[in-house]
Amino acid sequence: MNLLLAQWLLAAAAVYGLLGLLFAVPFVWRGVDRIDSSAHGAGWGFRIVVVPGVILLWPLLLERWQRARSSAP
Repeated sequence: MNLLLAQWLLAAAAVYGLLGLLFAVPFVWRGVDRIDSSAHGAGWGFRIVVVPGVILLWPLLLERWQRARSSAP
């Protein structure tokens, strides 16, 4: 029973991480500029550094990006 739960949790974490990685690519490329004006013009060094955080926090960042996109002029 415990092994099955551990396998399920590991699979869930892997899916979450994969979705986060798939989200991180377009977000780092375009989205970070939309939700944080301080990041506008930041180089690729900064963008690469924030990728792990984007992978972990992708649902929150997706929501903020959608709000920023809907409020854009």
